[in-house]
Amino acid sequence: MKQTQLLIIVGALIAAALGIFSYKVTRLGFPVVPNLDSDTWTIEAKISFRGRGDPVTLRLALPNSEGPFTVVDESFVASGFGVETDNSEAGRQAIFERRAQDGSAVLFYSAKLISVDQRYSSQNRPTPDAVSDFRRSERRRAIQENATPLLVALDSVLTEALEKSAGERSFIAQLARLSSDEGDDRISTIIEGGPPEISNASDRLVFLLNAAGTPARHVQGIILDTDTRQAPLQTWIEYWLGDRWVSASGTTAEPLDDARALPIVYDRQPIVSGDGFTRLGVSWSVARNFESQLSRALERGQEYAPWVNATSLLSLPIDLQLVFRVLLLIPLGALIIVILKQVIGMPAFGTFMPVLIALAFRETQLITGIMLFVGIVAVGLLLRAYFNQLQLLLVPRLAAVLIIVTFVMMFIALAGEAMGIQTGLSISLFPLVIITMTIERMSLTWEEDGASEALKKAAGSLAGAIPAYYILTSEYIEHIAIVFPELLLIVLAGVLLLGRYTGYKVTEYFRFKVLANEGRN
Repeated sequence: MKQTQLLIIVGALIAAALGIFSYKVTRLGFPVVPNLDSDTWTIEAKISFRGRGDPVTLRLALPNSEGPFTVVDESFVASGFGVETDNSEAGRQAIFERRAQDGSAVLFYSAKLISVDQRYSSQNRPTPDAVSDFRRSERRRAIQENATPLLVALDSVLTEALEKSAGERSFIAQLARLSSDEGDDRISTIIEGGPPEISNASDRLVFLLNAAGTPARHVQGIILDTDTRQAPLQTWIEYWLGDRWVSASGTTAEPLDDARALPIVYDRQPIVSGDGFTRLGVSWSVARNFESQLSRALERGQEYAPWVNATSLLSLPIDLQLVFRVLLLIPLGALIIVILKQVIGMPAFGTFMPVLIALAFRETQLITGIMLFVGIVAVGLLLRAYFNQLQLLLVPRLAAVLIIVTFVMMFIALAGEAMGIQTGLSISLFPLVIITMTIERMSLTWEEDGASEALKKAAGSLAGAIPAYYILTSEYIEHIAIVFPELLLIVLAGVLLLGRYTGYKVTEYFRFKVLANEGRN
């Protein structure tokens, strides 16, 4: 029963840790390795016009965060104008208003854009209404019953595209190929009999896709490629495939890079509209920026999952973050010690003394730290042995050893400074109490169990401190710990499982191997 409860707790801890970790990585883009940069974009719109002394109302179409980009850090420069943003069916707009404008005026809009993983963005973007598929018999029958030249030509084109395709993607590609051939009589008939705006290939492809039951729309926006002060507005299409909108060329239906195609308006909506002005001019500038992927993930989390940022250690002041960067690694070091003691059977002083020694090595580096640690402990052991002959009580004896160790550390630091050895100064960062307790424990073990056992435990403590040191100084592990502290639940689960381990330790296997061999003989 207890084992079942333990397994349930362990399973819940691992599931919770992996669930949060997966959400932060796949949905919000938190990096699993440090110092990753990602590209973001800054766009700026410059609108110039001339007022006629009348009230001015100017509407500028804006990119929105429901598309493949998240819009952050928006700003407007519009001296003398009132500015507000509006979300309507026509899209997102900035509305500039002034009671009277006489003469030239210039308005600016800028925003930072962050590309969003399409698997995430598709959940927030409006999904099209279900449209009857052309390939359903009811629709084909309706077209055939109203056999106008337009519908017959339309039926013929769609049927040919369907027959020459093996799937939805190839069907769309075939439709793009047919729609771009203006020499085809059927296409000519569709142009003559269809809506007036389908004279160009991209609008015609949108018309055919919608007729086929595949939701599609015309898009006007900017292709983010390089830094430029005059980014041209371009057109392309979007069609619904699977569970998301796909940006594609309006002539070939070849998919575009979603991380580069910035939609601004759909279905031929105007970029700028309004009244009370003349000589309108609009230009767009684009600049590519590189910033930490972690900062980008935090900005995305602020918008889509504020609870993640609210519970993140990265929201703490920098000095507290630095403290937690060390504290969060100690459980990992403790897990290593548990494995070394419970599974391997390595002897050591104290329960987590190797982790504390490894913490001291963080400041001195490993080799230097081991040399200094061994030297100080050796001196402390000699002095402790002398104090023992004086028959001092435990607490005064410990205090005396601590004072002597302080003098030894002070001497090494001063000697290092005099000889220009900077590493000697780092000895001052050794935890004084840890060294003192190590000396006391080693002395007691020496007296009770002999020198061999004392040296064996000392060597085991240093050996355990080495892997703990590499964990405590690993940049990658530190990054994982501070960005994904929930993974410590997996460490806790591992410790709980090891707490039920009652099998042989590795050292016991070698110890009893001789007896096992004698038994077989």
